[in-house]
Amino acid sequence: MDEEILAQIPSRTYRLQNGRIAGWIDELAAMRQAIEKVLHTERFTWLIYTDNYGVELKNLLGEELDLVMAEMERIVREALSVDERIIEIENFQVTQESRDTLLVSFFVTTIFGSIQMEQEVGI
Repeated sequence: MDEEILAQIPSRTYRLQNGRIAGWIDELAAMRQAIEKVLHTERFTWLIYTDNYGVELKNLLGEELDLVMAEMERIVREALSVDERIIEIENFQVTQESRDTLLVSFFVTTIFGSIQMEQEVGI
């Protein structure tokens, strides 16, 4: 009987702190950093990343607040769906913090555990 063996991509990576590499992190801490990097990288902007990497927020600039709030969950889910280590995204909430800022919060279940994420987004 042939068994298919799936190799898990290691999660150990460099730790970014204040824009500098500062040691190593692994598993849940590495997932938090990976999610933050995806959400801070505009898709199709940087040649170093594939077209699957990043988030598409630029298209929402100048749009009506209701549209931005409605689209935010879809955009974040789409950006994070590429990472196979992410199992589920739930409890997604978008609240208006100021005239030009939204607070996006959600839980991400990964193969290493769950992470609560909060991200301010300028609109």
